[in-house]
Parts: sequence; structure tokens; C-alpha cells
Amino acid sequence: MSHLARLLLACLLLVSTPGTVLAQPEACCTTGTEEDDDFPYEQPFHPCREDGRGQETEHRVEARIHGELAHLTVHRTFHNANPRYTELYDWLELPLDGTVHGFALESGGQWTEGPLLAASEAERRYEALRSPGTAAPGTSARLSAAGDGAALHLWNLPPGASVKVRYDVRIRLGYAGGRGTFTYPLPERESHPHETCREQDPRPVLTVAPPFPGADVLVQEVSGQLQRKVLEASWPVKPFTGIDARAGLLPGSTGAPAFVQLRVGRLAEAPSRARVVFVVDASHSVGPDGIAQQLTFAGEYLQLLPDSAAEVVVFRRSAERLFGRLIPASEWKTALASVPAARLAPGNGSHLDEGLKLAQQVLLEGSGPVRLIAFSDGLLRRTFEPLPASPTTSAPDAAVHLRWLYTRVDKAPRHPRLSEPLIQQSCGLQLPPYRSSVESLVRPMAWEQVRLEDERGTRLMERAELLEGQGVQRWLPGLQTSPGRLVLRGQRWGCPVSLPVELDAAITADLGRNAHGWHATRYGILSAEQRPPAPEAVELLAKNGDWLSPTRSFLASPPGAGPSSVQTYALPEQRQGEPLGMGVLSGSLCGPVPREAREDAPRFSKALKRLLRPAVAACVGGGRQPALQVRLETTGDEIADVEVRGATSETQATCVREATWALRLPTLFDDGFAETYTLTPLP
Repeated sequence: MSHLARLLLACLLLVSTPGTVLAQPEACCTTGTEEDDDFPYEQPFHPCREDGRGQETEHRVEARIHGELAHLTVHRTFHNANPRYTELYDWLELPLDGTVHGFALESGGQWTEGPLLAASEAERRYEALRSPGTAAPGTSARLSAAGDGAALHLWNLPPGASVKVRYDVRIRLGYAGGRGTFTYPLPERESHPHETCREQDPRPVLTVAPPFPGADVLVQEVSGQLQRKVLEASWPVKPFTGIDARAGLLPGSTGAPAFVQLRVGRLAEAPSRARVVFVVDASHSVGPDGIAQQLTFAGEYLQLLPDSAAEVVVFRRSAERLFGRLIPASEWKTALASVPAARLAPGNGSHLDEGLKLAQQVLLEGSGPVRLIAFSDGLLRRTFEPLPASPTTSAPDAAVHLRWLYTRVDKAPRHPRLSEPLIQQSCGLQLPPYRSSVESLVRPMAWEQVRLEDERGTRLMERAELLEGQGVQRWLPGLQTSPGRLVLRGQRWGCPVSLPVELDAAITADLGRNAHGWHATRYGILSAEQRPPAPEAVELLAKNGDWLSPTRSFLASPPGAGPSSVQTYALPEQRQGEPLGMGVLSGSLCGPVPREAREDAPRFSKALKRLLRPAVAACVGGGRQPALQVRLETTGDEIADVEVRGATSETQATCVREATWALRLPTLFDDGFAETYTLTPLP
């Protein structure tokens, strides 16, 4: 345990004692002296004790799995190298969500079980043992709650000998990546200012009995909460489909749901003999590299559906089929290699709606589940609208996905209608460009916008998503007034789904056997996954439980033990002082803020006018020049839409429109911003 952790422990103990004032920082780790001046007292919370006053030498953990709980038996050995009896005070870090249910002390080959007493009674008896007296020294121990761990008080450690403590910990099992799991903390390794400091707290040795015959248990060091190193034990669980959603009642209550457990199995299988259409953005704003990346993604997608048939629809100003038929996925590479490069060259226009319309026509061919994958950088003409519902794309086994592409400017505005389904009443996922999960567009692998509701519609829990293989355990916010039904709601590929949450007697029983680390969440740093139970739930847990808590402590004292402080080096009393101030460091990392609009817009208008004038003049000819206006939408260096006003005839308007579409914007516009210009190109 680190020096800082020991320092904070002392202060926490002062906080938890009624009538005690917080000590100043230096008072938390005082240096006292004994009557015998040749034995100076070192700081009690040093991680290394060169004077041999008491040092932990062994830390073993034996774990067994019973149902949904891990039962840990922890063995720790402490050695006193001093030639006289002494007292030791140490802080024991507990596993996340672990509760202590038994305690015993071994000294001189004799084990003494420690009963669970009221915390005040255990403290009173321990202090009585420390009071002046002439009884023969007998080793005693008290284990009390402190912060997110436990405080171990050892009295009368024999000289030149070791004592052992044993305590039982129960942890509710987690579920992650399709594996059952629990973690055990490792001591913090810090450099010590004393060069003579040779060792710190020993590394725990964790052994786990297989939860079932043949189970392959993996124990490895990983980064846990707040990047702390922990030992993680995990093993594969039996695969299942769907979401296992269960709730538990609070022990001692009138039957109120208080705890929910969610475990996500495999949500769906990949479709067989699917029809897949890729709607590829081939506009200038995407460029040649962007087009190539879309086709690469399409090839990776088809590798997951080897029995499917596929077609590509390429859209710019208009849309066209690339192959002209649904080709088997096995022919993808050959067919793509035979396409002339000109057919995949970028051009003006980002008419995604035209691409979607043609894709729907393609999907009328053949039979089988439908997958439509559209690509877009979000830079579309303003008139874009999602398509009306279609029986093909709104079928239960169909999906219409949008794969976002990178834009050249981070804050280039994406079309607001793209937040809706591309085709009304269709299910589909929008995958950001930085997420490379191809399989998530093949089959549903998550629920999004998840919420837990009671029968009145009150939201008890919300999450952005639930992923396959993920587990969630959460206390509900406040006791429910009735056992009422609980429902898990969310979206799967953007379409609503729901699931009843069953009340499970096994979870209720486990809550009675393990408080699920409620003491840790009372003092620790809370994360989104570590919500503490309601205050009334904490009160019931502490009242009815059989575990170490701020209201109950263990005291192990062998028969005949009595006051014997005459022969013992005791820890000095901690001085009282002013409250300890604790500051919180905060800050932000701010990079350069990208521009949200073009600078010097008139310069761009002038450049467009110079570009348009020759093309428009050729259409108007040498006759009377009309008051002609051209309205242009651009998305970076791409023309997205053209509207001609004031032409003398439809023929003239068509000529100007087509001549404008054929233009290539200069590099001045290659900044990725979408703009609209209304120009009068002729003098």
C-alpha cells in the first residue's frame, strides 16, 4: 500500500469517529518516541519499516466460485523483527465490490476466530486490551471498515515471530467479453525516499479453483479502475443468445426491486444468401482516395457474407449501377478489377437520394435478406430528403446503414436530415468513420439508447448502448414502492425493442450474502458503473448483513488475553487539529479551434463569377444578354446543386445548367466548407 493511501486512511478514520476533528496532514503520520529512548518510533504509515516494527511478508488468496459469487479466503502474514512485543496498524485494500464475512487470527500455532461485533463495542474491547495491565502478552486483532478497504489493528506481535490473519471475502461476479470475471487489487509500487528500503507489500498470489470441470481459468494483470493494476481472473461461460435481464429484491425490505443485472449474449446471426447493395459517394468532396476506401470497406463486408450477392450504385449528380447485376460475393475482386477507372472518377454532385432510389430498384431483383450500405461525408444538397418507406427495406430481415466518411474540415456542417433513417421506417445503424467494426453492419451486435423503466414508465437507468458480451450490475435509484414490473427498452439498429426484466430469487439471495461493495461506493470515487444504493437500502444492508461495515467490526482475542501494555511498544495517539483541505486539480486541453465558416467570402464569389462567365456567354450567344442568375451550392471543391433563373428559354437554361455542372472548381475552394452563392455572371 502506498504512503499516500496510508496517509488518507488515518484521516478517514478520524472522520469516521464521532466527536473527532480532522487532523492536519502532518498529524496523520506523526513521529512519536517511547519511554525507552533507544527504540525511536518510526512513522506508522511508512510502506517500508526498516526498524522491523511490523512488516507484511506473505499474501495468498484462494478463490472458489459458488453461483454468482466468488468466495475468497485471504491469508496474510505479518512479521515482527523487533526484540520486543509491538503493535501494528495497517490498511488492507479490498477487491472492488468485495465484502468481508469472516476473520481469524493465528499466533503461536493457535487460531482464534473473531466474532462480528458492533463497531463501537469492538473498539472498546480493543482499547481495553491496550490499557495498562500486567497480563501475559497475548496477540489480538481488530478488523474495521476504513474508506474503501479495512483497517487491521494487531496488538502484541511476538518478538522475532510472525502472526497470520485470515478473512473471507465475497465478490459478485462480473461478465465481460463473454467471460465470467472478478478482480483482486495489487499493491501500488512506488519509489521510496529511503535508499535502505528493500521491499514493499508482497504481491498477492491468487489461485482460483475451476468453476466447473475443465474450465480454463485465466489470471492476468490488467489495468482496473483509475488505471490501478489488478489481478483479473476470468473463464468462458456457456454461450447464450439475447439479453439476460434480471433484478433482485432488497433483503429485509417489503419486496422492492433494488438491483439489476444485465448480461448480453449473441444478439443475432449473419443472414444467409443476402442481397447487398453499396451506395458509393463518388463526389469531388470525397475524392479518389475516399472512393477507394469505400470499395475496400465493401470488400471486407462481403468477406463476412461469402454466400451473398452484391451490386454497387455510384452517385454523383446522378446514380448508375457499376456491374449491372447482382454478382456473387466470390466474384467481387475480379468484377471490380475489370471496371474502367473513368467510371469511378470523382465528379460534381452528391445526390445521395438518387443513389438510394436506384439501390431500391436493384433490391427488387432476386430474393433473400436485404443489406443496403450507403456512404456519405454528409455534404449534400439542401433539398435532400429521406426516401419514403419501401416493403423491401422495411422488412424484418432488412437493414439500411449509413457509413460516415471523413470530411476535410472537422466542423463542416452535415445535412440535418441524415440524423433520420435514410429510408423511412427502415432499421439501420450509422457508423462513424473512426469505428472500423464491419460486422456491426452485418448483424445487430448492440442495443442503443437503453433505458430501464418500471410499470409507470419511470426511468430507473439509462445507457448509451449495451454491447455483445457486456455485463452491467447496477443499484436502482431509490426503493420502489411496489414490486411492479421492470422493462428494458432500447433500439436495435434504430428500431425499438423491449424485454421484460425478471425478478430472480438467486440475485435476491446473493444480495443477502454480499453487499456488492456498497461500503466502497460510499467512500470511493464513483464511476458511471458504480452507483451507490439508495440510503434506505444501505441502512437495511448494514442492519441485516453479516459483513464488515462502518457499523460492525471483527475482534479476534484469544482466551485469557488481557491488558498487557507494560511490555509492548504501542502506537502513539494521533493529535487533533484543523480539518485537512484537499484540492482538486482541473484543467482542459484545448487545441486549435477549426473555422466554422469561410473567411473573405466575397473573394470566393468573384472567383466563381470569373469561372462561370465564359460558359454562360457561350450559351447566351451574341444577342441580347438576359438578366440571368445562377444559384450554386458547393461542398468544398464540389458543385452540389445548380439552379438557373432568368433565362429567355428552357433551352438556354438547360445549356447554362449543364455548362455549370461541367465546371471544376479551383483549388481555392478545397477547404471543405459548404456554401451557397447566387451569381449574376454576365455584365
